[in-house]
Amino acid sequence: MTRFAAILLALVFVGATPAKADELIAATQTCFSDSTSGKDRKLLARWVFLAIAAHPEMERLSAATPSDVADVSQEFADLYMRLVTEDCPAQMRALVAGHGTKGVSAVFEYLGKVAMLEVMTNQQVSGTISGFEAYLDQEKLSAALTPDADPEQ
Repeated sequence: MTRFAAILLALVFVGATPAKADELIAATQTCFSDSTSGKDRKLLARWVFLAIAAHPEMERLSAATPSDVADVSQEFADLYMRLVTEDCPAQMRALVAGHGTKGVSAVFEYLGKVAMLEVMTNQQVSGTISGFEAYLDQEKLSAALTPDADPEQ
């Protein structure tokens, strides 16, 4: 993967994070990260993929059956329950008390980003991600990204 694609991926999947994360959110994020395996994070990525594939403009790109969706949803529900009720209940109680559902959303958003970054380490995935670069106008791109260059040339 080229540097340009890596930067693009970082911006899309990691985004901007506050300089100092809230302690309750950070503690729960750490607990979730420490309590999930690569297998768990790939499950989360599958669940997100199937959710996206349900969109009318995306569904033709997936061969997932309703049974596949139900199976992954059940597996994700099991993971969710384990994280919230077994692995990190103290952190979750404090998070909900301090931030409500917004805090919970922030923690699962973070876990989703971690899951997506893990999936992106696969060579086939990163190759597909960087495949768009074959269609870029390199001269125009270079001119646009060069300081003091006139992009109209």
